[in-house]
Amino acid sequence: MIKNNDDVEIIVLDDVAVQTTTFAKKIARKLLKDSKLLAPPILLNDVFKTLDLKISVKGKDLGDDDGFCVNDKIIVYNNQKSRNRYRFTVAHELGHILLGHNSGSTPSKINLYSKNEVERNANSFAAELLAPITLLKKEKLGNMSITDLANKYEVSHDMMLWRLKECHLDLKVDSWK
Repeated sequence: MIKNNDDVEIIVLDDVAVQTTTFAKKIARKLLKDSKLLAPPILLNDVFKTLDLKISVKGKDLGDDDGFCVNDKIIVYNNQKSRNRYRFTVAHELGHILLGHNSGSTPSKINLYSKNEVERNANSFAAELLAPITLLKKEKLGNMSITDLANKYEVSHDMMLWRLKECHLDLKVDSWK
C-alpha cells in the first residue's frame, strides 16, 4: 500500500514503513534549501552547520571499506580513499542518520547499484545532496566530460556517471573520459 503524507511517499509493508528513494531525495533537497547551497560543489561542512545535530565526522584507514556511522552520532569515513569518494561516503552515512535507518557500526563498502532498499535510499540522498538534479539540468553536458563534471561537483567519476543515468539526463559526453 502506498500512502502520501505531506507529499512524502511511504510504502507500508506488513506495518513497516519503507521510505522510497523519492523521499530520500526530498529530504536532501530540503536540506540544500535550508542551507542555501545553490552552486557546486556542495560543501558538507556548510550542510552540517545547518543541521541541529551533534555529529562528529572522523577519518580512519578502513582498508577496502568506505565508512559507517556509530549510534547516529559519529560518521567514520575511509581517509585512504580520494576526497571525492569520501565526500559521498559522509553524505551517504548522513542519509542513514536523517532517514532514521538503524545504523550499525560495521564498516562496509558502498555499492551504487545495491538492491538493498535502505542502501539505495542512502545513495539517493547522498547523490541528490552532492549533485542536485536542479543544478545538473543547468549544466551544458555536451561541453563537459564526466571527469570535468565530477571534479566540479567534487564526487567520483563513477558516482557522476551513475547520477546522470539515474536522472535520465542526456549523456552527450564521452562517459569514459
